[in-house]
Amino acid sequence: METPGPTSSERLDRLNAVERELLLLLGRGHTAKSIATLKGLSVAAVNERFRAARRKTGFGSSREIARLLTAQENRHDLIDLAGASASSSALRPDAAFRRRAPFSGRWSFLMITAILAAAVLLAHQTATPPAVWNEGLAAEIMSRQAPEPDLADLHARVSSGGRDAGWSAKTEALLTQRYGAIANFARDIPTVSIRCSTDLCEVAGIMRADIGGDELTEMMIQLQSLGNPEPLAGLDPVVHSFSTADDRPPAFIAYWSRS
Repeated sequence: METPGPTSSERLDRLNAVERELLLLLGRGHTAKSIATLKGLSVAAVNERFRAARRKTGFGSSREIARLLTAQENRHDLIDLAGASASSSALRPDAAFRRRAPFSGRWSFLMITAILAAAVLLAHQTATPPAVWNEGLAAEIMSRQAPEPDLADLHARVSSGGRDAGWSAKTEALLTQRYGAIANFARDIPTVSIRCSTDLCEVAGIMRADIGGDELTEMMIQLQSLGNPEPLAGLDPVVHSFSTADDRPPAFIAYWSRS
C-alpha cells in the first residue's frame, strides 16, 4: 500500500517565521520590491526567502504558497471567532431568550439612530465622484525618484580613481574589521576584495558554493544591515547588490562613500 505524502498543511509547517511573514505579504498583494521596502531588505534577499520556501515545501510557485498560507490564516481567524462566540454564549444562559425578546424603547432608538447614520454615509459616498485617472501622473512621480546607482560606473570610479594616502588605507582597514566581525563571514565568504579611492570604497565577495538557503538569506541580511544601528565612521552606504545565479556561487558587492 502506497504511503500518502505530506498534506499541504504539513508542508507549510516547514516554513520558518520570516518566510511565512514575507509570503503572507505576497498573498496580500505586495510585490517582492514592495516587501523589500516594507521590511528593510533587498529584493534579492526577499526572492531568496521565496526560493527557500519553495525548496522546503515542494511547491513550484511562491504565489501558490502565499495563497495557501493566506487561506490557512483566514481559517484560523474564523475558528477563533467561532470559539469566542461559543464561549460568550455559554457564559450567558439567557442569551437565546434575550435574542427572541422584543426590542425595548432604548434599543429601538439606538437601532433607528444607526440606520440614519448609515443612510447619511451612503448618501455621501454616492455623491462623491470617483477620482479621474491621470495617465501621466505615476510616470511624473517616478521621474522624481533618483535613479539607482550604476554599478559599472561606481566600479570605474574606484578602480581608476586616485588614492588618499591616509584616508584610503585607514578606511580599508576599518571595512576589513567591520565585515570580518559579521557572524560566519570568514567561513561563508572566502573570497573578498576591499579597495578605497579618494572618496569611494568597494567591497566585493564570493560566497562558498554550498551555502544553504537559510544561511545565504541570513548572510545577505547581515551584509545589508552593516552600519545599522552602529554607523561606520566617515562612511555612508551607497548601494548593496547581490547575485544569486543558479550556476554560480552567490556573490555581493557594496559601495560606501566618504562622508
